[in-house]
Amino acid sequence: MIILSTLGPLLLALLLGYWFKRNLFNGKLVHLALVWLTYLILALIGVTIGVLDNLPEKLATAGAQALVFFICIAFLSIGALAITGYYLRSNTEQVNQTTPQRSPFGFALFTDAIKTLLAVFIGIIVGVFFKKSIHHIDTLVTYLLYLLLFLIGYQLRQGNHRLRKLFLNTQGLIIAITTMVTTLLGGAIGAYFLGLPLTDGLAVSSGFGWYSLSGILITGLGNPVLGTTAFLLDIGREVLALLLIPIFSRINSHVSVGYSGATAMDFTLPMLGKFHGPNIVPTAIASGFILSLLVPVLIPLFMQLR
Repeated sequence: MIILSTLGPLLLALLLGYWFKRNLFNGKLVHLALVWLTYLILALIGVTIGVLDNLPEKLATAGAQALVFFICIAFLSIGALAITGYYLRSNTEQVNQTTPQRSPFGFALFTDAIKTLLAVFIGIIVGVFFKKSIHHIDTLVTYLLYLLLFLIGYQLRQGNHRLRKLFLNTQGLIIAITTMVTTLLGGAIGAYFLGLPLTDGLAVSSGFGWYSLSGILITGLGNPVLGTTAFLLDIGREVLALLLIPIFSRINSHVSVGYSGATAMDFTLPMLGKFHGPNIVPTAIASGFILSLLVPVLIPLFMQLR
């Protein structure tokens, strides 16, 4: 019952957004609202971190935990995806391995990550200096989280992402399942090495690279330090994916798409298309969508099983 009371409203908010009348809000307006709402929630997460006692020690703990999880997950995921890509890749996929591509790296590529970190940092500063006058932040984060998931569902529907069509994409499904299993296994191994409960490792690893939601969910469910760990883990995964897609593309498309995780359907999609050709787009969107859909399901589930 506790699991249902936590998971139910989150899933309901996502589904209500997906089923909502699609021509009521402009797509650009929804995107803008999502961006600013995400920054607001991240800033509030920063506040919840800033009010913690012994803050430097807890940030150091979160960073060390994120590094261990990062190593375990990266090793398992990349290895498994390389194997599935070798044996199960579709013959119709176009993998550009003959014409070298210039990586469009630059400051602009990482502006979103920098803005995200800045929002959290500002929140931490506010929490540190106004610790005694801050109340009910967790409740506010929870309600804003419902709104965020509603808008995410609405945006998915606006993008014509049909559940049935995406789940029937064989390559996307293979990549998503492989990524999910190896990421969760890496989280379990990381929890073992860190001496954490198994459910903590599974919850932290269930972000699949969606850093702006994983940290929000875990913090909103009552564990700011673990939420910070998830945030650092997933933002590190996204940055590494951006940097290594040109290299991953020389292995196979499963590695590129799978390690991009939930961001394969949006943030890393242009890079995937550039190095794998246009035929990779449906597969990337399907895999990213499935993993994105799992994030608000698995994190609350594992957090309530603690």
